[in-house]
Amino acid sequence: MSETHASNDILNQALAEVRDLQRTVIALRGELEAVHAERQRLVQDAISAAQGEIGQLRDTIVALRSELERVTLEKTEALQQSAAAHRAENLQLHDTIRALRDALEAQASAKA
Repeated sequence: MSETHASNDILNQALAEVRDLQRTVIALRGELEAVHAERQRLVQDAISAAQGEIGQLRDTIVALRSELERVTLEKTEALQQSAAAHRAENLQLHDTIRALRDALEAQASAKA
């Protein structure tokens, strides 16, 4: 009977060890799933943050491009206005030269 009792003890210890191992496997599986879920969440958060940053950078690019176009247009308009003013001043100076020449010629012919 002691042999049967010893066999039962060994069997009970083996069954207890199997149950402990099963609990360990279940606990490890749960932890693994939790770690996997956390990793997926972190990846999704990183993707979301990157997409947000990409959106902000695109908005910045659009704003800078618009500003560059505005400044370029203003510069072009200023150059055109400056050129027009320069042409007008040249015409005025030519008209003044012509008038002075005509006056000098009239004076010279009056003396002659």
